[in-house]
Formats: sequence, structure tokens, C-alpha cells
Amino acid sequence: MIARNAFDYTVDRILKQRCVPIAGAGISITSKHALGWEVHNVKWIVATLSNELFRLRFDKYESKKYGTVCKKGCAKPLEQFGYAYDDCILSINSCYFCDVRQATESNKLGHLAELYLWEFSCVNSAYEALIKLLKIDLYKELIPTPAHIYIAKLAREGLLSEILTTNYDCNFEKAYNLITGSENADVIANLDNYRRNGAAFDDVNRLKVYKLNGCAKELDGGADPEKCESILLTERQLQKWRNRQWAADIFRDRLRSKSLIFVGFGSDEPQVHHTVQAVLDEYTDKSISNDEHVLSTPAAPIMAIFDPQPSFHQQQIVNTYAVHHGQPANQGNELIIRGFQPGGTLSADELWGLIYERVIRSLTITALKHSLQPMNASFTSIMPFAQVILHQVISTLENSVKNDVGCLTAMPNWLESLSPALCSNSKENGPFSFLAGSLSKLNCSEVDVYDPINENKALVSELTTLLFLFRDILSPNVEGESEGGLMLTFESLASGISEKKTLHLNADPSFVFSGDKVRVSSGNNHLVLAMGQAGSHVRPSLRRVANKNIEAGSITPKTIVTLGWQHIFYQRPYDGNKDNVVKTIIDAVCSPTNYFYANQSSIKRRTYLREV
Repeated sequence: MIARNAFDYTVDRILKQRCVPIAGAGISITSKHALGWEVHNVKWIVATLSNELFRLRFDKYESKKYGTVCKKGCAKPLEQFGYAYDDCILSINSCYFCDVRQATESNKLGHLAELYLWEFSCVNSAYEALIKLLKIDLYKELIPTPAHIYIAKLAREGLLSEILTTNYDCNFEKAYNLITGSENADVIANLDNYRRNGAAFDDVNRLKVYKLNGCAKELDGGADPEKCESILLTERQLQKWRNRQWAADIFRDRLRSKSLIFVGFGSDEPQVHHTVQAVLDEYTDKSISNDEHVLSTPAAPIMAIFDPQPSFHQQQIVNTYAVHHGQPANQGNELIIRGFQPGGTLSADELWGLIYERVIRSLTITALKHSLQPMNASFTSIMPFAQVILHQVISTLENSVKNDVGCLTAMPNWLESLSPALCSNSKENGPFSFLAGSLSKLNCSEVDVYDPINENKALVSELTTLLFLFRDILSPNVEGESEGGLMLTFESLASGISEKKTLHLNADPSFVFSGDKVRVSSGNNHLVLAMGQAGSHVRPSLRRVANKNIEAGSITPKTIVTLGWQHIFYQRPYDGNKDNVVKTIIDAVCSPTNYFYANQSSIKRRTYLREV
């Protein structure tokens, strides 16, 4: 089956674990430094190198030796160094400064870096000065962007195992270590790293970050000339991969076997561009069957672009791929992901947010189907009509797939109606992202730690089912996010009067069995639903605590009742139909103490206390 577009193809490759992101400078363009430095901006790097080269050239400039300055624009940058010129004596031919100007106008960072090195008599001091001038050592202190976080989350789901990047910063490993709560990223920036960490594994999915052009952290302050030379900057270094044949071999292998999605490659990267062309030329082998649509091939390169139109080098990669598969060159255009609107842009942060939302929808559907199987029964073995309800949820989610438009992920009407309530106080961009982000809250994980859907299939199914049942009554939570667990707020008419009720959800066993407090600002009786505990022996608990309102200067008593699904649906057999399931849950939220006492075995044995 042919994917509808490059975006769908990328998502499919990610879900099948056959995608490798390759990131250029553009993915870190919005990355911030704690002190406000903008040293990683390509425009700043080019301008800094250009100014320094003009200064160095001007310091030794002699008109008798090098000739007059040209009329093509070289005189203007020299004014800041005290050069005074007369239009009448400017040369119409190229001049001593033209190579610097031309490289600057074309944003040729590799050319400028090499021109800078030629100004020194000692190579070692030249590399050291170049690294110091461009402040490469500060790159290790940059803060990951949302794009880095989204990619890290997909890696934590087990869908991405490695990343190739030409950047020197440490954003990918920082993002992955942040969401896993430990050092679970393996940075491979040289041959020694590759030999030590290339095959490392652990209980948590390890992410391999291949730094093709070197790593800022390896500089150790930039005082060692050899370490400074390990940062690939010049045109000569980039064209030949210098002594990084291990990196070239990895890049070639991934090009052949997996789908690479190029992100942040607005400017020319010589080593990447030439290597891609060399590998693509292999597809001209007559023994290979290449007469198929580019979006049906197993390892097509995908080009994600920021600008409305691709550059020559971006077009050359995808068009060459199309031609070598027996298709017209312009079919390569179908391998490009661009902005939604004609003439619009698409940032890396936006792109990976959209990819993440689409992937999470697929993972949620898979998790729901997993929970349907009898061997995986959890809450489905307790909640009445759970199988029927789950089928309904899955059907609505699968039917929404056909309504996807470009990069935008469609959702069923019931979930779309819940979006304002779910995302009002959430950092997540969409309802599917909310589902995934809620798992760490339900498990009471550390701040920023991401709990993957693939390791919490029953829990995400439980939450999705609950949201589906509450689809018509859920309202925005005005009390903000809960410190532990999750809060759902809805309108209740149980007593004939409309009032706000809050249901607290928690899947942390230590919370369920302990006397931890539930933060609420109003009300007397509150229900905590113990999720993810269907297979455990959870006893209902009731604890009375003081609710301190510092702003109002008051203390009011509150009763916290913790129940599991088995305590809410304690009647055997269940005296109701499918439509009564949500009513029973709401009744438990409104009158939790009734359900607590109904589950006390000592009371059940006192027959004289039962209603006649």
C-alpha cells in the first residue's frame, strides 16, 4: 500500500522502527543558552567569521602588493576597520577580499572556516583560535528544544534507536536523559566511543546519538589543539569526513537500509550531500528492481524543509532517488514535507509535534486492541460491558484516520469535544499527546520523566475508556494540575443541583495504599480511583484530613475515599446495562463513602443492617 504523502510515509517508517532522523543546524535554531548566547545561529557564525577574516586581511593589506579594493561590495565591510575609499579608485575586477565576501554572501561556512585557517602559520593554533572565535565550547550548554523532546519520547517508546546529527550541541542526549530520568543516551562522537558504546544495551531503551561532525563536550574547554581539530568545520574536513570513516560507514549503511528523515538541512553539508549522491547511484544496478513509486519503497529519504520551497541540494537528493527508481524526477517532490499553507514555513518543533501526535494515536489504538485480548485482561475483567465499550472506542479512533489532512491528525468527535477540557491546563499540544503525558502523572513518576505507552498499554486503555465514558460531561479543570495523579472535573446533577465534582486518578501503588494527601480546594468527600491495580488486592480506604486554604485562611475537613474498579462495580451480577456504567461511576464520585461502606465485609455480615 502506497502512503498518501511523505508525512504518512515517515510515520509508518517510525512505527515499523525503520526510520532514522538526521538532524542539521536548523533543528537547534530555537535552542536557548542560559546566559542568552546566540552562538549556534548559522548567521551569527558566518558574520563572526566574515568580520574576523576582513579584519585579519585588512591588517596586512597593502594596495601596492594586493591591488585596489573592488567595486563589488568589499569596500563596505572594511569601513569598520578604518578604511576610507574613493569610488573613483575602486577596481572593477576581483580583489584581495572577494573570496571572503563571496563565501559570506553564499553562507559557505566551510569555506570561511578554511579561509580563516589559512591566515595562520601554525595549524594547531589556528584550530584552537577557530574554536574559540566561534565559541563552540558553549554549545554543550544549550537547552533542548521541543523537537528534541518529541524525538526523545519516540525513542523512549522504542520506535527510534539512533539519531545522526551534524550538530556539535548535546541537545539530543540531554533530552533523552531528561525524560528517562537517568543517563540512557550513548553519545558516539569518535571511534573510541563507537567501540565502547556502539552495542550497549540496558533495561531502558538506549538511544545512540551519532555526532558526525564532533561533539562540543569532547573539547574540554577548547585548550587542546587535537580536540579542537576533532570538530569538523572546514570545507576540506567536511568533504572527506577527515578520519571519521566509521561515521561515513554508518551513514551509508543507514541510507541503504532505513528511511532517513532530513531535518534542519537548509544549508549545504558537503559530506552529507556527496555521500548521499554516491549511495543513491548504487540504485542504478540493473539487478535491482527499481520500477516502483517512491512512497512504496522501503527506505526512501524524506526531506523536511522549513522554507516554502526546497533548495537545489534538497531537490537533488529526492529527485535523484526518484530517477534511480524508474520514476520521473519530479516525483521526488512527494518525498518532501513542507508547511501546511502554500508559501508557509514548517519549523522542526512543529513538525515533530505533529509526527508525535500521529504516532501516539496509532500506539493508543494498538494498546486498546491489546487490552481486548482475554490473556491481557485487566480492568476489562471487572468493568461491565468493557469489551463492548472498548470496541466502540477503537472504532471511532480508526474511523478518524481517513479524515487526516496532510500533517494534521484527525480525531473522533467525542475526543475533539474533550480537547478544551483536557488541554486547558496541560503542556501538551493535542489530546493524544495528553493521553501519553498523563501516564507519568498517573504513575507519580518524577517531573519530566516520560512513561511510554508501549509499557503501559492497560493503563492508557483504562484512561481512554474513562474519557470516552465522560465525553459529554467533562469540563476544564479550574484548579490546575494535580501534584500527584490526574484530576478530571465534570458537572454533576446527582442531587438535582448542578455542581462541579472532581475525580482523582492514580496508579501508583504506594499512593493507593498510603495516607498521601489529595490536593483539593473545595468540597467534603472526594474519590480517588486506583487505576492500573485490577490485578492487585486493593482494599478500599477512607481517611479524614484537614484541607488548609492558606489564601482564605481557613481549615475545613475533607474525606478522601480510595476505591478500585472492583469496589465501584461490586454488585455480582451487575444490575444495569451499558448506558448505566458511567452513571454508576458518577454516583461513586458523588457519594464515595456509600461505596466504601458497601465493600466492608464486617458490615456485610451484619444482616440486620441490610435494607429490607
